[in-house]
Amino acid sequence: MKTILFTAILIIGLLWVGDLTITFKPFSVSLPSWYKPVGILLFFLSMAVYTIGEYAKGYKQCFDDGVKKCVEILKKKNP
Repeated sequence: MKTILFTAILIIGLLWVGDLTITFKPFSVSLPSWYKPVGILLFFLSMAVYTIGEYAKGYKQCFDDGVKKCVEILKKKNP
C-alpha cells in the first residue's frame, strides 16, 4: 500500500514540476516543460545505480578481505 501511495505522490509531483495543463474545451493535455521531470528521473536513477554499485563493491572488497584473513588463520593453526 505504501508503494502505491509513494508512486502516486511521485507521479503527481513530476506532473506538477512539468507544468501539466488540461483544458476541456477543446480537450487537450500539454506538458510544456517535459524536460524537467525527465531530468529529475534520470538524476534519481543515476544516483540509485551509483549507490548500488558502491554497495556491491564494498561488499565484495570486505568479503575478499575476510577470506584472506580466514586463510591466514587456518595456515597458522595447521603448519
